[in-house]
Amino acid sequence: MKRDQSIRSTTLATAASVLAISLAVSLGANVAEAAPVGGTTSAASTAKAGTTSTHKAKRKTKRKQSRQASRQTTQQRAQAQFEPLLAPNAPEQLAAPTPDQGTNEAVRADNPPRAQSDQAASKGLIGDSHLTLNLRNYADVLDMEGGPHRHAWVQGAMLDYTSGFTQGPIGFGVDASLYGALKLDGGAGAGNMVHVAKGGGGSNQLAWGYPGVYDVKARVSDTVVKYGLHMVDDNPFFEPHDNRALPPTFMGVSLVSRDVPNAVLQAGSFTKVNARGHTNLTDLTTSYGGVSFKRFSYVGGTWDYSPNGSVALFANQADDVWRQYYGSVQQSVGDPSTLKWTGFANIYSTHSVGGGKEGHINNNAYSVSLAAQHGAHSLLFGFQQILGDQFFDYVNETNGIYLVNSMDVDYNAPHEKSFQVRYGFDGKYAGLPGAKAMLWYALGWGADASAGAAANPDSGLYWKNGQPVHGSHHEFGFIPSYTLQSGRFKDTKISFVAMWHHGSKYYSDASNMEYRLVVGVPLKLF
Repeated sequence: MKRDQSIRSTTLATAASVLAISLAVSLGANVAEAAPVGGTTSAASTAKAGTTSTHKAKRKTKRKQSRQASRQTTQQRAQAQFEPLLAPNAPEQLAAPTPDQGTNEAVRADNPPRAQSDQAASKGLIGDSHLTLNLRNYADVLDMEGGPHRHAWVQGAMLDYTSGFTQGPIGFGVDASLYGALKLDGGAGAGNMVHVAKGGGGSNQLAWGYPGVYDVKARVSDTVVKYGLHMVDDNPFFEPHDNRALPPTFMGVSLVSRDVPNAVLQAGSFTKVNARGHTNLTDLTTSYGGVSFKRFSYVGGTWDYSPNGSVALFANQADDVWRQYYGSVQQSVGDPSTLKWTGFANIYSTHSVGGGKEGHINNNAYSVSLAAQHGAHSLLFGFQQILGDQFFDYVNETNGIYLVNSMDVDYNAPHEKSFQVRYGFDGKYAGLPGAKAMLWYALGWGADASAGAAANPDSGLYWKNGQPVHGSHHEFGFIPSYTLQSGRFKDTKISFVAMWHHGSKYYSDASNMEYRLVVGVPLKLF
């Protein structure tokens, strides 16, 4: 017992030292007021004539680098490090199959009901507490036609404390995280790959730190409510775009309930964001329209109706911008050792409300996919279509687009159709646990923004090189990764990303090449 107490005392002392260093960085950093999250200007301020402005290119560059999904909460980082930097938008429960899951089976339905609730099993505020130091070494190079060359190399650190819950019918607890980063390379063109300067580009600041998470929480049975600066996961509207050295977090309240067997119910309302590369809170904005709004609220849930099938229904509202609905269904049959088939379909329906800050919106976007898995190998075919005269839009700094073909770019222009073929390799089925790879090709065609351009003649979003957005584009991508399976640095993950996109002259997304290397090291302190 004395030895255990000594070990914990030493661990706490080490953690306190790290906290002090991070706090010193936070207090010493120059945290000048950051630029608006959506970029230095909105799309509405870009004139239709001529080529896309540098400001618009910067904002679109940010969007391009934000297509990788985030599937972990603060508490989960030690077990599932840095997936969001790498895998395209295919959440585990709600979207198309990815190599991370083979064919994306409904995992919660595989678990039998528990004998008692999480709150009934609570070990107390301290007994269930955890402190984890997550280190992330992030290097990124992006060359984009018509935009600045962007490169950065950053060492990030997240010191995450997650308390347990007090015992009793209602449990209470807190979460707190200190985020810090050291810039090893990166200039003004790096933008939010590094610390963001007042004008929107990368600043000269070498180190920055800030409180990334702070919330209070309460739990009744298997329902948890949080209020403060935090993030949510498995949400088709509001997962964070965690593809930099440090993730974004959001100010508001969230509820997650697992009291209904084989179902997860969610609700939330958020008002601010601490965006990637920023150290202060700013207003929420839309990703493509670039307009700010005061509050974003959502409600919905996912039900695993069988071990191999699930459905999801959600709704959200961005005040004075839109009301949006989401639905999905997924079903798998067969076994990976022989042949397993997985079908998936989802749809977003978006309509303007209130003041209509982004103009009239009447947009439906859907995608379908069929995947086959045999052992370590999987093959997916996906189709996606936008029905409406507007771009399909979502909240900036989130992964609010679970459409199958949203990979490097979103394929979300008015009336656009797209097709994808994706190969996945999962080494756990081939005697190589921890080894994974993804290779894909996607093609988009049929975009026609003429109606949107006529309705919004001063909006740069609907214009490219003096004409309404139209044309075709395609991309290739390759993502290999390896996760250590044992030892002191178990769960350390090394990943490489290579993506090439080519857009025609009048398509909204410009041609680009991107290469990214990420090493994530989770260190569980207690």
